[in-house]
Amino acid sequence: MLQPTHQDAPVDALDEDVHVAPSHLLHHIYAFFHNKRVGLVLILVTGLLTLLGVLAKQMPDSVRLDPASRAAWLEQARAVYGGWTGVLDAIGIFHIFTSPLFLTVCVLLALSIIACTTHRLPLLYQKAFRPHTHVRPSFYDHARLRADAHSGLAPDAALAATTAALRKRGHRVVADPGGETLYVDKFFWAPFGTAAAHLGYVVVMAGFLVSAFAGFRIDNFELTVGIPRDVGHGTGLTAVAKSFTDRYDEQWGTPIDYVSDLVVSRDGAEVERQLVRVNEPLIIDGIYFHQASFGVSAVISVSDSAGKELFHDGVPLAWNTPDERGRYGVAVLEDLGVEVFVIANASGAQLPGLEAGQVRVETYPIESREPLGQAVVDAGGSASVGELTVGFEREQQYTSLIVKRDPGSVVVWIGCALLIVGTCLTMGLPHRRQWVRVTPDGAGSRIQIATPDKPDSGRSRLFGQCVDAVVEATAATKRKA
Repeated sequence: MLQPTHQDAPVDALDEDVHVAPSHLLHHIYAFFHNKRVGLVLILVTGLLTLLGVLAKQMPDSVRLDPASRAAWLEQARAVYGGWTGVLDAIGIFHIFTSPLFLTVCVLLALSIIACTTHRLPLLYQKAFRPHTHVRPSFYDHARLRADAHSGLAPDAALAATTAALRKRGHRVVADPGGETLYVDKFFWAPFGTAAAHLGYVVVMAGFLVSAFAGFRIDNFELTVGIPRDVGHGTGLTAVAKSFTDRYDEQWGTPIDYVSDLVVSRDGAEVERQLVRVNEPLIIDGIYFHQASFGVSAVISVSDSAGKELFHDGVPLAWNTPDERGRYGVAVLEDLGVEVFVIANASGAQLPGLEAGQVRVETYPIESREPLGQAVVDAGGSASVGELTVGFEREQQYTSLIVKRDPGSVVVWIGCALLIVGTCLTMGLPHRRQWVRVTPDGAGSRIQIATPDKPDSGRSRLFGQCVDAVVEATAATKRKA
């Protein structure tokens, strides 16, 4: 039965916890995760890590997985973060959204949401399908919103007229077996929107995890024009840019269009060819090739002391030297444990000892800055650099693509839909509950209407409309509440 309380506390006893029978360790784990304080802490930690990810520059996956590119990226980051660079990199701040720390917190938060939602579902079910239809008479005197009226109709007739009037207004009316009380509500299914929203959040996180473990993303898939490159990641695909074209605004000189003539093959057989622009990706087997940027690469060859060719490819000059006077790229010879740096003059600038059309080649052990050798090489020439022979053929355009497979995207969209629907139900269609009591009053009936909802302006207006409908249907006269 409904217990009357003061106006700022629940008066219907429907918001009490639904206790779960103890089951030793599993019960304690479940109790830990549905604890509101635990959920709040996890939300705060997730927010803090997200803020760090927004404030700190993030390392692309393609850079993070390549030792040479990673070392070059961290070297540039060191100018901003100084001695903290190594610490921040170790705890994953530079790739926070794929770091074990962030993923662990997200999984814990998802478990907390699932536990809290599961803990609350019995309460939602009870409110929706087994509502309390009988309340104590004192409730009608202490409820936050209440009304009192007298009708000349007999109690049974007044009760029937009240039921018809409220149902006409779209309310659900459930009669109490005792015969004098009606439970009236609207949008009884709306509170399940919170469960849908929570489920949506969990589904979104599951989608990200699916993409993280079953998909891949290469942010800088650089193709020197005319030179093929394997996509990898088990796709069996090879891509080659047959040509690259860029157009610029005549007045401002800014690029207005750049397009790659991209060919994708498998086992030597062409499977797709398309002109790829920024908003026109090539799509094959769920793998997207997006146009991202472009630049200049140096086509070089590297041979060992026996004349065996170890490398022949374009090295994109995608990085700037600290003084901004040069640009450089890195080729990694993993079998030898050597990195080959190729350095050229930046546009409109000149490095000391480096003429136009030349490149400087430096070799280092991987993840070390102790040089093995260096030399300046003319276009079309070669030079000995340590124990290697490096030939510089020419400069050539390269196109940079974003290549990704995102199998979790559909899951994320489903989760987003659940979030939107659940939020709209919860915020836009709140569950409205009220009780009506009809008792004999002289030759007629006394009609009392009350609700425990907060008496804000919107709720007061809707409550007043229900009262007016009942008064009109029963030809009642309002009394002072």
